[in-house]
Amino acid sequence: MITDATPATTAASVFTVRSANQWIELASRRPDPKSLWLSLWHEGEVACLFADTNMGKSIYAIQIADHVSQSRPVLYFDFEMSDKQFQLRYTDANNGSIHKFTDNFMRVEFSPVNIDVSDLSGIISHISAVVDSTKARVLIIDNISWICNRAESGDSAGELMQLLIDLKRRKNLSILVLAHTPKRNTSSKLTQNSLAGSKRIANFMDSIFAIGASSIDRPAGRYIKQIKVRSSELQYGEDHVITARLIKEGDYISLQHTGFAAESELLVDIDDELANKETIKSLSESGMSIRMIAETLGLSKSKVQRILRQ
Repeated sequence: MITDATPATTAASVFTVRSANQWIELASRRPDPKSLWLSLWHEGEVACLFADTNMGKSIYAIQIADHVSQSRPVLYFDFEMSDKQFQLRYTDANNGSIHKFTDNFMRVEFSPVNIDVSDLSGIISHISAVVDSTKARVLIIDNISWICNRAESGDSAGELMQLLIDLKRRKNLSILVLAHTPKRNTSSKLTQNSLAGSKRIANFMDSIFAIGASSIDRPAGRYIKQIKVRSSELQYGEDHVITARLIKEGDYISLQHTGFAAESELLVDIDDELANKETIKSLSESGMSIRMIAETLGLSKSKVQRILRQ
């Protein structure tokens, strides 16, 4: 019988060499990784969720954390929102009720005053300390772009990913990192290249999925696309993406899954984008405010501002 202690050829105590059959036999004795969220993220994986601004990636990540925390502790490292912003997002504006998460859901705030944000090793060391103190083995980091944009090195994304993978292996963790997309054409399909710093990040990931804007049910329509997978079959590729709708019901906001569709059916037509730009320009010249234009067309104020600047 082969065990982990079975003698193997070694090289300078760094590499362990066994036959392919030995590796398979040893691995088969351990349980298969369980799904944490559909087939998009499994135990023991470093996964990435990316989307453009205002697509709801933090909302979706908290939704995932809420689900996972029903059965195990989850650490949610929030580099985006203040505690007040978080509270307001999960408060019913009509009656003031606040959503109750399970105590397994632990949100972690980051204080850049107390650490050099260009010291990636230091950041990982502090994350490791939180893992040790809470005993949590599921981490969500929102988001990697915040850290890397503040690091001095242009290769900070790759360096950070290597440090996270090392942490995952040492602590037996499951990690989901959030990232932005650079400016992109919304009439194009989401791919690995849509991820900011794609070459430095994507190669390290076990799985990647993304949120895109849907031309159906605008402005709340979204779709979720599976882009990279290692632990299962690719279920939600371009021919079978998950359709969703950004919705707030009382004190809880989420991306509510509504079905499936081909990505090509959901992409925003370039002609629609051009029409929007002309309409925005016309409404602005007529004296309409940015807020009123946004409400009239079902767009975000930031998008209206961006188009007017262009």
